[in-house]
Amino acid sequence: MKFTIFKRMISGYAVIMIMVIFMGIYVTLKLNQMTDINHKIAKIDGATITVGEHLLEVLFSQVGFERKYMIAGDPDFLREFHRAKALFEEEMVRLSALADSEKKKGWTAEIEAHYDRYTAFFEEESKLIAGKDPFPRKEYVEEKDRIVGEIDKTLRDLIKNARSERDEKLALSGRISYRAIRVTAIAAGLTIVLGIAISFFITRNIARPISLLGQKTKDIATGRFHKISNIASPPEIKQLAEDFNAMSERLEELDDMKLDFISHVSHELRTPLTSIKAASSMVLEGAFSQPERQTELLNVIRDECDRLIGAVNRILDISRMEAKMMDYHFAECALFPILQRAVLKLAPLAQRKKIDLELTPCPELPRVKIDPDRIAQVLENLLGNALKFTPERGKVVVSVSMMDDQGGFIRVSISDTACGIPREHLERIFEKFKRIDRSRETAMGTGLGLAIVKYIIADHGGKIWVRSAPGKGSTFSFAVPVA
Repeated sequence: MKFTIFKRMISGYAVIMIMVIFMGIYVTLKLNQMTDINHKIAKIDGATITVGEHLLEVLFSQVGFERKYMIAGDPDFLREFHRAKALFEEEMVRLSALADSEKKKGWTAEIEAHYDRYTAFFEEESKLIAGKDPFPRKEYVEEKDRIVGEIDKTLRDLIKNARSERDEKLALSGRISYRAIRVTAIAAGLTIVLGIAISFFITRNIARPISLLGQKTKDIATGRFHKISNIASPPEIKQLAEDFNAMSERLEELDDMKLDFISHVSHELRTPLTSIKAASSMVLEGAFSQPERQTELLNVIRDECDRLIGAVNRILDISRMEAKMMDYHFAECALFPILQRAVLKLAPLAQRKKIDLELTPCPELPRVKIDPDRIAQVLENLLGNALKFTPERGKVVVSVSMMDDQGGFIRVSISDTACGIPREHLERIFEKFKRIDRSRETAMGTGLGLAIVKYIIADHGGKIWVRSAPGKGSTFSFAVPVA
């Protein structure tokens, strides 16, 4: 098994891809780890610090309202105290949800217990003040201050711990980022070095045959259509050489077709122009004084002008069709009347050549959406070719029917008893300027008729094909979709 360029590249670049995949997986894992750390910093540690600091603010605000109430007895201070209490309890719920370790949960529980004792002391002291009985107020104040101090200390410990954990996570994230950058840089460097090495070895192995192939290509560009001989190279280069040989053959064939086309077009233009010149000269010189003979000459000029215009229009039509700029006028209509008109139009030609031109009757067919003039052009072209190549006393049959395998299409077939088409020419019969019979009797025409027919049928959403064998005649068929 030969080690082709493809296999060489696959083997070399597979190593690079493995390194890239490894690097991608490693970086992805590290990024996920960093994302998780940053998420914890933002959603847990940062939120814990924010909530803890807010709790301290609320706590000291509540203590202030409590002392003002104890001194002034104003109910507004009591309402503010209870409002602060509700806010403190709400923040404690958030803090409890953020506790992600047993240590933090213990601190949270301790804060809640101290706060419950503080509010209980306040309620008890408020009742004693309302009863106006003497009680040890100093002991109550000292106990409340001690409880608030415990809450303050615990909250500050919790905030300090959250900040410490945040800093540790930031440091860990920095270390992970540094390692990821270092590993990525090393892997990228190795990948670049390996890629350069692989490219160097592959280029060195194919540069010489490519250079030789390029020189041969320049020879082809200068018009010397020579085949490229076998060169020692990888299989892909050999295949490329074979493709260049095929291109050379095709270019040579196109060059011949160009010369042939120029010859046919020159004939198509020269013959009517010669006739027009001769007829117009005879009219100008007064060779025929009788009005009837002059009318005949003018008719000749008109017919030759029509023939000249038809040749030019065929060239223009194929150009517009290739550029997708052809205008069509689609309409829903019956196909059989168009067949009848085409057969009647060419019937005189069939009579002159003593050819039996037959249109087989058909059952009722659905209507089709077509351009009637263009389909008539297709039929006249196919019928004209059939009559041109069919010998005297031959037969041409036109038939129409629904396609059995595809119910949405109507098929039209034109069969003749001509000489037939060799099998090697069937696939290229619809190409531009392709003329199979180059005998003197069939020298007329530019070789564009069947190409135009193929474009028209394709633009109608249909298809065209031919079946033929030498000595057995030909059958050209096309199908168009029903409306």
